[in-house]
Amino acid sequence: MKVQQENIERFKLFYNSDFYNTLLQEYQQKLNNDKKAMNYVNEVFEYLSVDPDSCDFELYKLLGEKHKLLPRKYYLEDEVDGQTIRLSADIVCGRKQIVNYHDGEFEKWILDYELIRSNLSLHFLWPKHKAPTINTYRYTKYLDRIDCLLYDIKEYFSGKETPMIPAYQQEITAKWLCKFKNDFPYFINSLQLNAFVDSEYNVLDISKGQNQILNRIYSRPELVKTMNDYMKNLLELNSKGKFQ
Repeated sequence: MKVQQENIERFKLFYNSDFYNTLLQEYQQKLNNDKKAMNYVNEVFEYLSVDPDSCDFELYKLLGEKHKLLPRKYYLEDEVDGQTIRLSADIVCGRKQIVNYHDGEFEKWILDYELIRSNLSLHFLWPKHKAPTINTYRYTKYLDRIDCLLYDIKEYFSGKETPMIPAYQQEITAKWLCKFKNDFPYFINSLQLNAFVDSEYNVLDISKGQNQILNRIYSRPELVKTMNDYMKNLLELNSKGKFQ
């Protein structure tokens, strides 16, 4: 996809430049006296990074073909009971999460960044409107864990109060969710999310390598504690072609 590839090209040019080496050396020297020294290497990478979810028409064209929805410039159009609903893309995890997991080691994080971003199945679609949205709220409640979000949706469809309810009750999202008629298997099949559930539509726990199912909502301390395992397994499973 175009914007992702442009990001990668910029990242590699910067990484292979004298400027990168200069900034890295300065940062390492300052760390000797100041453990909170500004890492300008990270700042430059952030400046060079453009979010494909917000501005990549090629991405939305491919997603439109996959989901049989009309692609507009930077969103897709769905229709529910005659009402047009805009859907925006939401990548499974952002570049910063991948960088942090790899402790900033460029040769490692750039590979996983490309593998994640190039996998169309890891771009989810949620209604686009003012906050809170499913896109923004899943970080607030679940640190962006997609398995926890899917379990939350499953519980919500069964009539339970869940942490994500403020996003679900937004008028546009509520309208969109109604199309699935509280039918979780139908929701999973419609959005082609079968790689995240077992044959009985139990949500698989990525922090456990998808070897166990989620059967409860994790507390914040539990989410923080399991985040490293979640990222490790997410990246490994993706590299093995699990999420296709």
